Amino acid sequence: MRKKSGLVEQPNYTPNHMLDTLMEKLEVGSDAALARVLKIPPSTISKIRHKQVAVNSALLLAAHEATDLSIRELRLLMGDVKTRYWLGNMGHGLPERKPAPVRAFPEQHRGQPALQAA
Repeated sequence: MRKKSGLVEQPNYTPNHMLDTLMEKLEVGSDAALARVLKIPPSTISKIRHKQVAVNSALLLAAHEATDLSIRELRLLMGDVKTRYWLGNMGHGLPERKPAPVRAFPEQHRGQPALQAA
């Protein structure tokens, strides 16, 4: 069974408010119509409403593109008030990467004269 996101367990997480606001803004009358506009499966909307899955980045981007609401505004609508996000191992604990070695160019490359060193 799939593990629930930590966001779903937060007491202030209210994805229904965000979904209802999107429905009003996009002037659609049902979850199925909202799913069609956002180009996602209707079952995803149902799972989000029942807090079986959290709102993911794909849904946030689709909602942003359809409504011009910022990602921050969308997150606030669903009750996510975090100001910082974990972005994986963004360089922490990873070995430093060394630059690739510079290769010498042949005198001619694809018919063009070689660059002269200064």
